[in-house]
Amino acid sequence: MKKLDSNQDKELLLEELKRLRKENKKLASQKDKIKAKYDKTKKELKKKRRSEDNIDRRTKSITLEPVPGHRFPLIVIQLCVLIYMRTPCGLRTVVTILEIFAELLGDTFGKVPCYNTVENWVKKLGLSVYQDEQPCKDKKFAMVVDESIAINGQKLLLTLAIPSEHQGRPIKHEDVTILDMSVGKGFNGDDVQSRIEEAEKSAGNAPDYIISDNGHNLTKGITGSRHIHHADISHSMGVILKNVYEKQSDFVEFTTLLGKKRLQYHLTDKAYLLPPNMRTISRFMNMSSWVFWGNEMLDCYDTLPEKIQEAYAFIKDYESLLKELQAVLCAVRHVEAICKNEGFSIMTSRKCKLHIITHVLGNAHSRQVHAGIKMLEYFNREEALLTANMSINVSSDIIESTFGIYKSKKSPNKLYGVTSFVLTIPLYPKVSNESVTKTINFKERIVNVKLKDISTWSTEHLSKNWVTERTKTLRKVS
Repeated sequence: MKKLDSNQDKELLLEELKRLRKENKKLASQKDKIKAKYDKTKKELKKKRRSEDNIDRRTKSITLEPVPGHRFPLIVIQLCVLIYMRTPCGLRTVVTILEIFAELLGDTFGKVPCYNTVENWVKKLGLSVYQDEQPCKDKKFAMVVDESIAINGQKLLLTLAIPSEHQGRPIKHEDVTILDMSVGKGFNGDDVQSRIEEAEKSAGNAPDYIISDNGHNLTKGITGSRHIHHADISHSMGVILKNVYEKQSDFVEFTTLLGKKRLQYHLTDKAYLLPPNMRTISRFMNMSSWVFWGNEMLDCYDTLPEKIQEAYAFIKDYESLLKELQAVLCAVRHVEAICKNEGFSIMTSRKCKLHIITHVLGNAHSRQVHAGIKMLEYFNREEALLTANMSINVSSDIIESTFGIYKSKKSPNKLYGVTSFVLTIPLYPKVSNESVTKTINFKERIVNVKLKDISTWSTEHLSKNWVTERTKTLRKVS
């Protein structure tokens, strides 16, 4: 009897297994049908999204809300400011670019701002950045101080903060913070000292050291502030070259002759080999172009047409001078590259001194030896200011570049002097690339600064705008 029950249970289990298999097969079939339906629906939706009608609908659904207190959305403000600050475009060109965007995007883009509005946005953001409280608090930084050339009788004294420790690369604009901008007819040592002290207060911390060129007023002001003063390497090398060569008869004769030949051969068939123009400002810092030109002309002289050889025969008379200058300038460029790219430390200083001894002093002309000794004195003097493990910056190239950016943005009419466009200087380091731009809150800054704040700041810190005075005076007469 028990055996019969066991057979029945076995049959029941087999029937249940068959039923479950059929049900599983049915479910699998349903799953395949549902998946096929899902894939079909997905393709139809994707196709629908790509249709022209749907693109128009999606574009029109984008809303650009204006910034509080302004008629324009944040993205338009950011677009205008970044185009103006990162490119050589002028204000009117920025507006033209936005008009193209508006033309392509239609009503979605909205109105295009005028160039005065773009100018106001730039100045607002610049003033907001400049007035940041204690931007260097709890940071190790160095100051870079310099004054611009005179613009309608006005000079701009600029104080920057940069990292005091060398970053393993030359300083970039994104590393810079503007601490002080002062405008005046000139700045003596006491004025410079006063501005350094004010910059120190606004920074919220004392600098580890200060970099400047060899200007007497800057040197006196930094000494008075009792901070360590490192002389910019490029200006120092330029001063050495000036002291050694400026009054040498062959140097004076050759440079004078180059100027005459430029005038004589200008617009002739000999002009294609003319020497580069010699700068009047920072002349000895920018000798490389014409010295290397002279040596290249010597190297290819024998291959030149006879007519050209006659025109440039004077170069052969100054071959020894050109070779001597090339040796010195090659050494200058080499040591500058080491200090700017690797930092100035005891190790790099010794590396530079070894290069000078090997390539400038060895079997050299007496003037070349004089230049080499002066270069060694510079490195010994700067090295004495270092501690054992310091690696610092000794280049003020970044402040020269900052002046260059301001010069490219300001009006070419020198009658304007230094205007509120100077506020582009503190703004540029904060929008120079994507990484630093992400750290600046455009909306908050543009809302918190009013146009009257710019006017008040300009009145307190800038001199009279003579173009405005001229316009007012002539308008009264008419």
